Amino acid sequence: MAHLFTIICEYKGGTYSKQLVAGSPVQAFEQWTIIFKSEDILSATEKKKFGKEVEYVLTEGNITALEGLQNVWYEGFSLDDDLLEVIVVGMSGEVIVPV
Repeated sequence: MAHLFTIICEYKGGTYSKQLVAGSPVQAFEQWTIIFKSEDILSATEKKKFGKEVEYVLTEGNITALEGLQNVWYEGFSLDDDLLEVIVVGMSGEVIVPV
């Protein structure tokens, strides 16, 4: 089943948000990373590091459900000295399975 997700990213003092439809928060995160990487936010060096971090996150299943909240997940990693944080919010009243 497809759900609407809102993705909120904080990086270098900027806040970036998107809404997209996906079957799970992991799929939403993966779709968002493709969009984010194609935008003019990251430098070429940051894009390479971002790609490696995203690959690790997706391989290791690191997207974390926030305790006490329904349909909210978090991921964060460093690109050199800057922290990139992502919150994935499922816009559904029913529980969304994180796979």
